[in-house]
Amino acid sequence: MPQVTEFVPAGADARATLVALGKVAREIPAGGEPFRELRSRLRAAKLWDRERPAAVLRVLGVGGATISSSPFVTKLRSVTSDDDTVDAFLERYFELNPLLFKTVYELLGQRAHGKDELSKYLGSFAYRGKLPSRPDLEHYFAALVAGGVARVLGIALILGPRADRFAAKVAALDVDELLETDQPVPEPVLPTDDEAAPVAEVAPAAEDSAAVAAPAPAGREASPLPPYLRHLAVAPPLASPRGRDRAVPTSRFAAEFADEVLDETTRRIGAWAAELGGVASPYAPADFGFDPEAWVEGADEVIYRIAVAAALVFRLDSDRDGVLRAYKALEQAAILGDLYHGTVPETLPAAVDARALMLASLAARRCAETPELASNLEQQKSAAEAWTVLEAALGRGLFKIELFWILGMLGQLGVIRFDDLGAVTALPHRLVRDTLFRLGFVASPYAPDAPTLLAAARAARRAAGGEPADEIVARFALAAGCAYDCPHRKTCDFPCRERLE
Repeated sequence: MPQVTEFVPAGADARATLVALGKVAREIPAGGEPFRELRSRLRAAKLWDRERPAAVLRVLGVGGATISSSPFVTKLRSVTSDDDTVDAFLERYFELNPLLFKTVYELLGQRAHGKDELSKYLGSFAYRGKLPSRPDLEHYFAALVAGGVARVLGIALILGPRADRFAAKVAALDVDELLETDQPVPEPVLPTDDEAAPVAEVAPAAEDSAAVAAPAPAGREASPLPPYLRHLAVAPPLASPRGRDRAVPTSRFAAEFADEVLDETTRRIGAWAAELGGVASPYAPADFGFDPEAWVEGADEVIYRIAVAAALVFRLDSDRDGVLRAYKALEQAAILGDLYHGTVPETLPAAVDARALMLASLAARRCAETPELASNLEQQKSAAEAWTVLEAALGRGLFKIELFWILGMLGQLGVIRFDDLGAVTALPHRLVRDTLFRLGFVASPYAPDAPTLLAAARAARRAAGGEPADEIVARFALAAGCAYDCPHRKTCDFPCRERLE
């Protein structure tokens, strides 16, 4: 019996994700194709995860330097509708881990179960199979909902309108027989870079930003950290925050992460962070030449320039020096002023990065659509309200996590002042959200919309107990070795979902 525990990342819309993956699979030629061709299409469809490349390949049943059609890919070619595509993936999930499918199906058939409740059952002695990580369970649950096998009932799941088509298959399965016939799915072969990518390819967009294709930097290995946090990868090792206090008993947080438990975590993180000295964000207003006096003369243009800086910080896929160099090249060529005022730049010096120019143009267009943005921000009564105004103006598919950075930069510049500013300017990177989820500060590591991103920023501020909250939480995660399937779960003293698995 196969027991696959990694599943296709669901994203904000699991149905759309599975349909898109089906389309990519159907484009695999019958005679096969180089691995890099499949990888390029997966990247273009935002389905490639460089940290877990085997997950999608295993579901499709393909791998190697040359991709050939698997039986599942051949099956996908025969479907004619989106519904049939999703059905095919649900049948594939059943095939890849029948024990997991049967267990979840039967639990939901008894009554509605919350996701946390399902996760705890699968992590208990009652479940005799391998336990997927919590993110993979989230992907799995989302796929079940997308295919109608499950449906959402409040905050819980229950069997869905199309669950009956699996009823006979599930009933026919015998758990003991499944466990006796251990036949793991062959692991997909991942070719080396020399075999798979002899030419430069398009790098995937950052997870928290809109997709804008760009060449991958040459001569540098891809970092698992987003560009804004890559300075942490080369920072001196930090002392671990683990092993400093008596372990919090799991009985205190097994049912829920109560406020007193979260406050205890905040105290411990704060005590550890105090040893770091002055933790500072990698960028300050002076780095870009932002001046408070310019706000008086042209506040909306200041917001535009900060928006351009934010786009470069998060999307240029460059280190701090590269970001500042790109921004200053635009500034020195007077391109930023031209774009803001809607005029065509007279010259484009060779020093101007083409990608930076494109990002500056996109920001100029969006800012032109929202006149009086600065005045609207100043009229708000709280930072949360100001963030909402900023999101309505510059969000809408253009900026996401950058909005927190923009608001934080305005705060550093001293042109906006709100009592709750620190609570909504932490950057809710995926690394930060994963850590907050494991520590119980958020109910899910996913943030598909603006309200959940804002809630994650607030949770980061609460967890860190200081500023800059995202830096503190990210450093804590790296220093403590926090991860799903954590190797420290048996010895860690922090209250964490991993200890409950």
